[in-house]
Amino acid sequence: MRENPRLHWHFGIRLMHWLTVVALAAQVTIAFGPMNGPGMATMNWLPLHMSIGATIFAIIVLRLCWRVCTRAPVRQTSRLSRFATAFFHVSLYVTILAVLITGWLGYRPMPFMPPALLFGTLPVPLAPSVGALPARGFALVHAKLVWIMLGLAGVHILGALAHFVLLRDGVMRSMVFSRPNTASRG
Repeated sequence: MRENPRLHWHFGIRLMHWLTVVALAAQVTIAFGPMNGPGMATMNWLPLHMSIGATIFAIIVLRLCWRVCTRAPVRQTSRLSRFATAFFHVSLYVTILAVLITGWLGYRPMPFMPPALLFGTLPVPLAPSVGALPARGFALVHAKLVWIMLGLAGVHILGALAHFVLLRDGVMRSMVFSRPNTASRG
């Protein structure tokens, strides 16, 4: 008797995906909202921004480690489609990690300023100086990468909607929290 193929991503992968979505949405909201305000607004919101960034980093690393140990849902797709999907997701992961790392490398508190605390408890370690690019340079790269990440996230969302509305192939269903549909699509 043959084993039924997995049609959904593992619960842990789905949970971490949606936690990443929520955390990234919070980051963007904070960065383009209150952190973009006048005066000391940036400094007031920076500890929360950095705390959420550290959380996203932890989720992404855990998610990648978990993904190495689990199999993807079974899909009947072409080799080109699988390659394009894998390439896009790797690009999205790399961009998110680059945003997080350049944000950390761009953080330099002003003299006599206490270090930012992650969730009000752990001091943020200062990043080492890297090459000839100063912290301000990394902050600028961070800002540019955010726009690339948002573009990739937009394409990801459009792709998910295309699978859900146009293709109706179950790809979207495999990432949401629903019961598996064991009946055939006939």
